[in-house]
Amino acid sequence: MVSSVKRTRYFLDIEPELRNRVKAVSALQGKTMREWLIEAIIEKLEDDIDAREGLAALGEGEGTVSLRDYLTSQKEAQRV
Repeated sequence: MVSSVKRTRYFLDIEPELRNRVKAVSALQGKTMREWLIEAIIEKLEDDIDAREGLAALGEGEGTVSLRDYLTSQKEAQRV
């Protein structure tokens, strides 16, 4: 027996110009608008996760400084 994944429909109001751009780009890539939009959403989510993990990793290293301290040191260096 094949199980089906429950899906939720989401309706989105977008400007006609944006819809036409998405439709054109998806067609050029041989995809439906639905496929293209799902891929775009997944890529955006992955980028967000990567950015958050990257920032967290930067804060874990020894010798890291806060942005405020860094900017202050840069201002002081420019005065010298």
